[in-house]
Amino acid sequence: MIIQIILALFLFMFYLLVVKPLVPMIKLKIQFGDDCLIRYHLFGGELWQALKEMKTSKDLFKSHRDLYLKHPYKILVSNFLWRVRISVADPEYYKLMLLNHQYYTKINIINHDNVIKKGLVFSMGEKWKSQRQLLSESFEYDQLKSRLPMINEVCLEKINQISGDNVLQFLELITGQIVIRSFFGKSAEGVKINNKEIQIEIADLLNDMGELRFKSKYFFIKSFFLGTKGWNFFPTQNEKQLLQRVSEMRLAIEKLIQKRIVEIEIKMDENENDIKSRETDFLDVLIKEYLKSKQQGSQKITIDEIIQQFTTLFFAGTDTTAVLSYHCLYFLAQNPEIQQEIREEVLTICKNDSVLDDKIKQLHKLSAFINEVLRIKNPAVRLLIRQCNQTHKVKDLTIQKGWNVIIDYQFQQLLSKHFSNPEKFDYKRWLETEPIKENHQFVYLPFSSGPRNCIGQHMAQMEAKIILSQILRKFQIIINQDVNVRWAARFLYQLQPENCVKLQKL
Repeated sequence: MIIQIILALFLFMFYLLVVKPLVPMIKLKIQFGDDCLIRYHLFGGELWQALKEMKTSKDLFKSHRDLYLKHPYKILVSNFLWRVRISVADPEYYKLMLLNHQYYTKINIINHDNVIKKGLVFSMGEKWKSQRQLLSESFEYDQLKSRLPMINEVCLEKINQISGDNVLQFLELITGQIVIRSFFGKSAEGVKINNKEIQIEIADLLNDMGELRFKSKYFFIKSFFLGTKGWNFFPTQNEKQLLQRVSEMRLAIEKLIQKRIVEIEIKMDENENDIKSRETDFLDVLIKEYLKSKQQGSQKITIDEIIQQFTTLFFAGTDTTAVLSYHCLYFLAQNPEIQQEIREEVLTICKNDSVLDDKIKQLHKLSAFINEVLRIKNPAVRLLIRQCNQTHKVKDLTIQKGWNVIIDYQFQQLLSKHFSNPEKFDYKRWLETEPIKENHQFVYLPFSSGPRNCIGQHMAQMEAKIILSQILRKFQIIINQDVNVRWAARFLYQLQPENCVKLQKL
């Protein structure tokens, strides 16, 4: 009897860990031939290798790039235990996947229910549509243009106060203050969580939570089997500290929201039409929707959703633009001649303190430089893993429900058929009439594409241009020779440590 149980258990495990993942992988290999690479691992060897590279490699994604350049595949199929993961690198396929986003659910990187799961990035279906509609007006061109004087004001104010060597944190202070003034109003200014500026703590917390999946095998395994409940299953001391920080962050944001609700309700009592006309910032827009649904007795939006949307926008607006600007400063420091060329362009065109719309449009070299940084070291590379929620076909490729999906659109940017000397950092390629060869609009996607592309891409680019212009006018950017540079994954793919460059006053 015991032998039969052991045999049955062995057969079950053999099916689960071998047959279930390997059969569809072999079928895809037979169908696509050399266009398909398969990497089968009985106990998740690829993951353990990635965790090892996180600690030892100077560039976490170098092995992925090297593999693709050696074998330019259409699809790469691998597995973790019984779950199949398919990486799609052919634009003819991932174009359709990006356009038909309804087949995929984005996997929450931090695997926590109460931080950003209900925000714009990870919401789905009608909830995502309503959130996108609410936000879209805030990112229209005229709205962005009206913020340029404020962005310049914040940059100049923070640049004049710069101290210490932590350049990334200095950039986060700038981008975070811009987010506050753009979307959340004066009530969010000066708010501190855990003795840090709110923008710094939100960025640090989400990065620490995102990094945990690479640093801890124990946490990864818990998350794989238990999902978000893994956080409360025998948490380590580090996990307990992160959960405490989440509670403190949510408490601080909820206090801020409740205070704003009271202010708006007072206004409503004075003039019941005021709730319809008041359009000062995005937090007000969310609260107005909440009050409207409350009056109607519906649950269209909740306080919890406002907190998570607040966190999502704060993080996305602060960290992504700060990291992009940080990468740009690093490449400027690496290329002193290019730095001087772009500085001369800035000084020639922007003779006054403010860099406004008419000047931004003339900064062709700076724009080209940012494009090249995004081609080489995009902070959002491999940011999101999706899970297929419905079996469907993409051309002749059948993607099964439950498979994990990665869209590797960054690899096209490394091919000579699209870019001359793709391995070389050459910003001047973007000054040419047609910098991309054989371009079909899905080769260079720094902000993704399709209905769920980055809603804040134009604001991020405007901010980066102003931040870099103001820094170039006042500082020489040089490499910090005292640190070991590495390209790691926290929430984003980013340069580490946070003081890889130094700013020396001119």
